[in-house]
Amino acid sequence: MQSKLLTMNIFSKILLIGVLFIISILGMDSAYEFIGYIFLFLSLYVLNEGFNFSLFTKILLALVLGIIVASSGLFNDADLAAIRPVGSKIFMNCLTMALVPLVFSSIVTGVTNLGDINKLNQIGMRTISYYIITTAIAITIGLVLANIFQPGKNLDTETRAQFEQTFKSTATAKVEQAQENKKTLFDGLQAIFPQNIFASISKTKPDMLQLIFFAVICGVALLQIESKYSEPVIRLLSGITEMTIKIIMMVMRLAPYGVFSLIASTVASTQGAGLLLTLIPFSLIVITALLIHGLGTNTLSLIFLSKKKPMWFFSKIKAVAIMAFSTSSSGATMPLTLEVVEDKLKVKNEVAGFVIPLGATINMDGTALFQGVSAIFLANIYGIDLTLADQLTVVGLAVMASIGTAAVPGVGIVILTMILVSIGIPAEGILFILPVNNLLDMCRTTTNVLGDMTCAVYIDSKITTTVDESLIKVKE
Repeated sequence: MQSKLLTMNIFSKILLIGVLFIISILGMDSAYEFIGYIFLFLSLYVLNEGFNFSLFTKILLALVLGIIVASSGLFNDADLAAIRPVGSKIFMNCLTMALVPLVFSSIVTGVTNLGDINKLNQIGMRTISYYIITTAIAITIGLVLANIFQPGKNLDTETRAQFEQTFKSTATAKVEQAQENKKTLFDGLQAIFPQNIFASISKTKPDMLQLIFFAVICGVALLQIESKYSEPVIRLLSGITEMTIKIIMMVMRLAPYGVFSLIASTVASTQGAGLLLTLIPFSLIVITALLIHGLGTNTLSLIFLSKKKPMWFFSKIKAVAIMAFSTSSSGATMPLTLEVVEDKLKVKNEVAGFVIPLGATINMDGTALFQGVSAIFLANIYGIDLTLADQLTVVGLAVMASIGTAAVPGVGIVILTMILVSIGIPAEGILFILPVNNLLDMCRTTTNVLGDMTCAVYIDSKITTTVDESLIKVKE
């Protein structure tokens, strides 16, 4: 089928896509709406397989087409909202089904490839320190911009009542979820240590921090036993790593269809256009701050810490950025992130296998930044004056809350709810943010993943430098 499409001339392909698309519109208006869905995805199939587009181009086209189709008015919003499971369930499940074995095997083999526990300590401390510092920088950028522009100062009572009427039930559910997830410091520390690793990874949302801890312990143990026992295990896990990466590459053929479904359904299900307009200043401040951090902070890190050219870096990671934006999940994007970091950024396997999974779990630069701006925004709406101490509390809580948080869509709003309660802002205030949360979630996830990859390049450069210095000393 694909070979036949490739041999067709361009005019015939475009005509075929147009005919299939028109049939899909007519089909969804009929009693047999499933025909409309079939022909809609057939038109996408011809577009994806009929031209020699790269994966990045296919995903980018899917994203743009999803926005255009949902905004065109040719389909009912309910019909487009119904295709979301193609992206949120089928594609995302296929993408994440190999995530647990991939993370476990890549970390264990990464630790054993280091061959030295002292080197592991250096990588671990550098990585965690880097993530904590950049998260603090991100939220500081957000707070500075929010203090300058003061979003939410002039929200009128009529608009406030409209928000409450539209989003009250959703906000209440988020508050309840935040209460369930509330942890003390020692609860958070305890959550790192698994009682039963199989129970930890068999949950709907696996405890990735526990898996990472267990994998590191396994790697350290393998380094300390006889090679006749450790080598067969390491070879097996290396094979599992290669196998799971291959699975992910096979699944990525579904990416354009998953991305189209996610974007089209998100745009179609967006409520309250009037409410969205009132949130434009807030959204622009968040997006501007994310751009400053995502491009500015990472560029400075690449130049001064890693001694790399930013243009080289950003040209290699386009597909990962689009995938992170589309899925709103650094966890779902992780397999592709690992492949790009190793194959295109040339980061060593043992570094990428440790830094990227850890980053997807504890690095929440974009999320923390969003929470800082949101805190100022909601404080202004409620007429609450946040002192410097309150804002420093926001920084500390956002950094701590990001550690161990599940790398899944929408988690930022739950963390925000816990932070609001801590600084005296009514938790129900999140209802003022919910209309734009999905869009901002896409943007902040992209920032998170950029930070993960920048950190991997930095750590790899430091390991390389350390090895070179050791060789020089040996020669001397």
